[in-house]
Formats: sequence, C-alpha cells, structure tokens
Amino acid sequence: MPSPDRGPLLYAYYPIPANPMTVALLLLVGLVTFVLGPIAARPDFWPLGGLCFVPFALVVLSLLAFKPSPTYLHEEGIQVSRPLWRRLFGTKAYFEWRELRDVYPRSYEVAGSFLSPFASSAGTLVHTGIGIETRAGKRILVRFTPASIRGFRAESQGFTDAMATIRARFARRGEPMVTTARTYADEDVLRMQEVARAPLVSIEGVFLAFFLPPAIVAAVLVVASALGAPLSLLVVAAAVGFALVPPAASMLRTLRQSERRNEILSELAKFQEHLRERPTDVEAATSRASPE
Repeated sequence: MPSPDRGPLLYAYYPIPANPMTVALLLLVGLVTFVLGPIAARPDFWPLGGLCFVPFALVVLSLLAFKPSPTYLHEEGIQVSRPLWRRLFGTKAYFEWRELRDVYPRSYEVAGSFLSPFASSAGTLVHTGIGIETRAGKRILVRFTPASIRGFRAESQGFTDAMATIRARFARRGEPMVTTARTYADEDVLRMQEVARAPLVSIEGVFLAFFLPPAIVAAVLVVASALGAPLSLLVVAAAVGFALVPPAASMLRTLRQSERRNEILSELAKFQEHLRERPTDVEAATSRASPE
C-alpha cells in the first residue's frame, strides 16, 4: 500500500523516554540490587548465580519496551506517539486528518497516579493531551506529560504548541476540528464542573484505608493466638492478605473516579472546542453570503 502524502512537517514533539514512575522504580530496584543486597546478604547468598539481577533487568527491559516515539504534526495528518512494543507489532501510528471526526483537548493522569489517592484526589496529577477520534470510532490520546515534577500543570508547553499548530492548520483549511460534540446548557456545564472539582475519595476514607492494615494484621494474629493456632507462614500470609484489602479498594475506587473525572473534563473541553470554532463558521458563512 503506497504511503500517503503527509505534506510538510508543522510540528514535532519528543516525549520524555520514560515516565517518572518507571524511573523511580528503576532507581529503587537498582539501589536494592547493587547496594543494599551486597551489604545485607551473606557472601554465599548474593548474587545467587545472577538471579539477583533479574528484577533489575526486567525493569530495564520494561523501560525500553515502553519508550515512546515522537509525535509529528503534518499538513495532511498526525503521527501519534507509540511505545516501542506497539511499533514492533505494527500498530498504526499515522492518521490522515480526513480520517478523524474530532480533535480536541483531553484530560488524563500520569501513569500510576491511582497509587497516590491524596494527590490524585487533589487533581495535581491531571494533565491535558490531545484526543483524536476516528470516523471508525477509535479513540486515541496523545500525551504531553512534562519532564519534571516542578513543571506539572494541566497544559504543558508541548500541548500548547501542538494544539496551536493544529488549530491554525484547521482554520487555514476552513475545516472543523470537532463534528460530534454534544450540546450542553449552562446549568449542565456548571453541574459537570462541580462534579469534576469534587474529591475522588474522602480524606477520611484514604486515612482509614492506609492506616487500618496494621490493626487488621494485629487483630488476625490475636484471634489466631486465641484459637491456639501456631504462628505459621500461612497465618501471617492470611493476615497480610486481609490487610491489603482496604488500600487496594481505595486505589481501585480512585482509579475509577479518576477515569470518570477525566471523561467529564474531556467532554467539556470537546464542547468548548466546538464553541470556539462557531464564530469562525458564522463569519465564514456571512462572508460567503455577502455581495461583492
């Protein structure tokens, strides 16, 4: 199949090679493997014939597998960023603008944000990328996560420049960026904004979920001792398993609520993008109807 004519390159965005969560995990595993392991383990125990290096190798391979490609904006289409493993499987990355029905700002959270219900509930990890929807119904998110925590804000410089480039391209062509936006009344917009601003989970619930596990472990061990059960590995594993239920439930709820909030924010952004284009459409129609 012949390659489509992409036209001139309008903008290129090069994402960071790894998200902060992956880098933090790499540093932690590296510290344990190469520093704490040799110090704490017996000389005949470390490195277990090389098995001690397996976790570090797996993290490095994961980092390489998820290394993203650049995002390119062309006059005739967009090449979205894809991780290396998806590129190896031949996942489609280039879409012609005429294949798309909607292009608009879309909210998302950094990977692993559900692990921090405090920050996620406060909305400090919410970012804005570019959402594209194909005429076939496929939805794709182009991420523009900042490279440093100090730069965390909803709209990064990469997103701002890319969105401005896309808007200029569509305005130059006289084509709408959004064709399927739902219409909302003012009261609907206010209600959606109120829902999006609400905390994902209550502070009381977060404290309870993360401070309850030690009490659960203690309670299980006390009950086992009262019943005369020996302190075996099975009893300890059962205590730890019960203790993990509250934080796991809290993180799962945070993730679900975060997805709901991002959908609301994205719908509002899509509607606002549609409203932003309307004056241009009206002016163009008036210009065409005016006599020479």
